[in-house]
Amino acid sequence: PTDLYVLALAGGTGVGKSSLLNALAGEPISAAGVMRPTTSEPTAWVPATRLTDAAPLLEWLGGAAVRAHHSDALGDLVVMDLPDLDSIARAHRARVDAVLPRIDAVLWVADPEKYQDAVLHDGYLRTWVRRLERQAVVLNKVDRLSSLDATRLRQDLAARLAQEGLPPLPILLTSATDGRTAELAEWLAAGKESKRVVHARLAAASRSAVEDLTGQAGLQPGAWRPLVTDEESRAATEAMGSRILAVVDLPGLARQAVEATRLAARPRGGGPLGIVRTILERGSGVSERRADPQGYLRRWRERGSLLGASEPLRDLVSGAMAAVPPAIRPTLAPLADTGVLTTSLGEAVDRAVVSDAASFAAPTSRLWPFLGLAQLAATAALILGLIWLAALAVGVGQAETPLVELPLLGQVPLPVALVAGGILGWFVLGRLLLAHAGWLGRRWAARLQERIRAEVQDSVRTAALGPLDRLDARRGDLAKAAADARSACRAEA
Repeated sequence: PTDLYVLALAGGTGVGKSSLLNALAGEPISAAGVMRPTTSEPTAWVPATRLTDAAPLLEWLGGAAVRAHHSDALGDLVVMDLPDLDSIARAHRARVDAVLPRIDAVLWVADPEKYQDAVLHDGYLRTWVRRLERQAVVLNKVDRLSSLDATRLRQDLAARLAQEGLPPLPILLTSATDGRTAELAEWLAAGKESKRVVHARLAAASRSAVEDLTGQAGLQPGAWRPLVTDEESRAATEAMGSRILAVVDLPGLARQAVEATRLAARPRGGGPLGIVRTILERGSGVSERRADPQGYLRRWRERGSLLGASEPLRDLVSGAMAAVPPAIRPTLAPLADTGVLTTSLGEAVDRAVVSDAASFAAPTSRLWPFLGLAQLAATAALILGLIWLAALAVGVGQAETPLVELPLLGQVPLPVALVAGGILGWFVLGRLLLAHAGWLGRRWAARLQERIRAEVQDSVRTAALGPLDRLDARRGDLAKAAADARSACRAEA
């Protein structure tokens, strides 16, 4: 609420609203024009010391041309000279209609010539008199009348209002020409005092309500602190994350990733035997149990429970509940419920371990096809040597088979060299393939572990501490609003 008193001057063209405003101000404030409509936009006469306070008020009223006044007698008075009621510009009349419900008081300004104007009576008084709290009719330019005629005019206007079924209104006689504004000044002073009393009561009631509300939320003036500090939140998140990751089993995930990489390497770099082994492992389901990191993650519930993982948050919430008044504890209690918390953490882990399938595609290498060709050559040498030796063994047992001289590789017969070389090559190339695939698999496993660790920590932080953070944010907003209210709702002396 604001303690500024807003007065609107409303009337037809030429009744002297701008001149009356200038007389009240003691200086030219609103230009009196000579062509219709005279007042092109509202002019707000604002106390010079309250320009900053009045800015949001005037914005709420729709804006106006601001002029400052320095009158101690009028004090905190904002006078708005509104567009003419009988303006030929429809937008000006709409502007008047928009402002009237929002101001503290209205002066319906008329003169001896227009006090019975149909626009004033039919268009405004009959519509607004019953809807506005404080208002009066001003008969301006009474300097043109004798005292007796002015009195008769006041009585005639009062009778006209009564005939129209309107409640009695104060009728004030003024003259901007000779400065006759005493009745108006007295009426304004009474209205300002009435608002000051109401404003003081509202301010006191508002402060009391703010104190009650902040007290129920456990907020002390100037001493607000979060229910849990950043350090406490971080420690609880890390503790919960560590226990959850122990159930998820990141080392087991790494073993699965390494085996998946080796499984991907065998058909490419293991030669014919590697292809056969891969087919057998896939057909028997061994690869699904030992080389499926994505499936291993999704089956994390088979490896343990999250009951122990929720203990750090329960301890954190229990400490926070002890620091707040009883009224707010039911809001915190569900955060420490074991069943609710375990379910929430489980859903958070499920979200963390579900990722794009491409993230679980085992890495490959350009080296593997070359190793596969080498394995093929070694296998061919082994098979050729075995066939050769088998043929020799069959031929020696027959008498008609002539003795043949075997080619030598150094001192070793060539068939034996082929068999030995094939076996040695197959073994060495197989070890090299497994070593290289294992190295790639461990690198991939490290990336998977880091990603899963980060996503689990983030999901757990959001699921477990998110409600507590939102409650703390609302308490912070309330503390700020309470501080602003204490500053704004000051009692008037």
